[in-house]
Amino acid sequence: MARRRLSQQQRQRIRQAQQTEALSADHLQALVVSHQGGRVLLEVERDDAVNTVDAKIKSNLGSIVCGDRVALEQGDRDDYRVLAILPRANLLQRIDGFGNTRAVAANISQLVVCLAVVPAPNLLLLDQYLLSAEQQDIRPLIVLNKIDLLEHASDPFELESIYRPLGYDLVNTSVENGTGMDLLRDRLAGEVSVLGGVSGVGKSSLTRWLLPDEEIRIADISAANEEGRHTTRSSRLYHLPGGGDLIDTPGVRGFNPWIDRSLSPAQGFREIRELANACRFHNCQHLREPGCAVVTALGDGRLASSRYQSYLRSLEAADTRTDR
Repeated sequence: MARRRLSQQQRQRIRQAQQTEALSADHLQALVVSHQGGRVLLEVERDDAVNTVDAKIKSNLGSIVCGDRVALEQGDRDDYRVLAILPRANLLQRIDGFGNTRAVAANISQLVVCLAVVPAPNLLLLDQYLLSAEQQDIRPLIVLNKIDLLEHASDPFELESIYRPLGYDLVNTSVENGTGMDLLRDRLAGEVSVLGGVSGVGKSSLTRWLLPDEEIRIADISAANEEGRHTTRSSRLYHLPGGGDLIDTPGVRGFNPWIDRSLSPAQGFREIRELANACRFHNCQHLREPGCAVVTALGDGRLASSRYQSYLRSLEAADTRTDR
């Protein structure tokens, strides 16, 4: 007989009960550094030492991701089992191609969106990452990699003209000639950062530069479509030599953000959120409503067309998407 599928509320009650039980008992606590299949790689702090252990996962825990802190028990044969996911400060999530919600990383302070000169940046994809960061109160950092391949124009992708005035931090980098790499390292120090971006933008190359002692496999770039093959197969948390942690995630073809339905999508766009204060109606969706300050700003050039189109996409997604 097929196993009954639990509702979202039932899963939430189970997780809360597991957390309460785990915190009330004298269980070990650990940091998730990698997750593959039904097992996780954990770092356990005990007796002033950090040990890396492999552990099984108790059923009905939900998605465990890098950055999670968990409670676990140790068996008689020195094996381990994760009992509960401890409360999270935040959770970065995306929607996969089947419409299901997928967790990416937890308890992070900075989302590093990696773009590249080749393949050229996709501003819609960038805005989708930024929307997730804004809704989860995660600091975003935009990195334009492979800057050594830029021949002429100083801002061909309009990153400086669109995003810098909005208060977003941008760093141009090149592993080939070292441009911006020290600055990137400084931006990562002391943070728990997630490194995201499409395949081929050089995330693994950046990670290898930042972590020279780690074995990071570098993907070849496909000459046919100038998109990299997926190098990172699963997320992995690394400790940076200068302090802070870096979570490298598998390359993706696109990033559809999970949208918090309790918030308007406009809250994920800094300039639209500010402009909305001057709209005639407090519940303006910034489409064709009279007295809309956002549409007015779009018409006179104060709002970038690409940003408005990204907002419309997120508005449509929020209206049609159901969480699963």
